Amino acid sequence: MARRRKKRDKRWMWVAKPGDKIVVSRTAVIPSKQLSRREFRALEEIVNIYSKMLGDVLPHASRNIIESYYRLKNEKYHELRNIYPNIPSHYIHGVCQDAVERVSSLRRNKAGQYAEEIFDELVKHLGLGKRGLRGRRIVRYLWRRSWEIARHQVDLEMMGAN
Repeated sequence: MARRRKKRDKRWMWVAKPGDKIVVSRTAVIPSKQLSRREFRALEEIVNIYSKMLGDVLPHASRNIIESYYRLKNEKYHELRNIYPNIPSHYIHGVCQDAVERVSSLRRNKAGQYAEEIFDELVKHLGLGKRGLRGRRIVRYLWRRSWEIARHQVDLEMMGAN
């Protein structure tokens, strides 16, 4: 049986540093038929309303570190329903799901980045070289502690306590 070649481990290059303001944007390409001017304006209006709703919900979810769709929906559904009474309810549900996904993804990614930095600092501070990191126990212990510290640091940043 032939062996597969291993893919090279590619690391992400982080442009933002801790404390920098990060602007999250998402681009969606939707294939469609040729739209009339009226249909295009209607679609454009829906996209604008969706982005306004997301602009209302996302800061609330980020500030309160809400990673539960049901909790966010319970807190913001009636408020959005009062502001946008003519919009179908599945748009509001979609906004809540999108906001929760963005907040949890941001927390995960930032915590992972901070955890690597904290892990490297712990290894340097303890004076462990490559020989000192041979044992899996010490590496696992240091990684778990650095992950806990990083999650706490991200939570403090998101709440604005820094």
